[in-house]
Amino acid sequence: MNLPIAEKVHQAKGWDAQMRELMLAGSSLAVLPEALRVAQFEVQGCESQVWLNCKIQSAGTLSITAWSTSKVIRGLLALMLEALQNCNVEEVLQFDMQAYMQQLGLERHLSQSRNSGLRAVMQHIQQQCRLHSQQP
Repeated sequence: MNLPIAEKVHQAKGWDAQMRELMLAGSSLAVLPEALRVAQFEVQGCESQVWLNCKIQSAGTLSITAWSTSKVIRGLLALMLEALQNCNVEEVLQFDMQAYMQQLGLERHLSQSRNSGLRAVMQHIQQQCRLHSQQP
């Protein structure tokens, strides 16, 4: 799988360079329309505001749009979306976000609140996938 954002973050030397790459990655996210930045789409459990819109396409793949008020969180969302976009429901349910962050060398640099927020985002996405897989 080709993950250019993840590769740039992983190859960055030092925390400052990784943060710079994360913020650049966050600028690649399309701005979520105001109509989707409402309570219905807000992820609870994040220190910064995060909104997610998950859709399961007819082929069973996941399409996610996301936004945050924080530049760093937008970068983390871009990393996450890059890895999950167009995965099928089963792949998303099997995805290990903590292992992914470790693989990129980010887990040691993320605060407890950012790690908790990422877990909340991943749980929200997986919950949407579980709901879809239960539908006839």
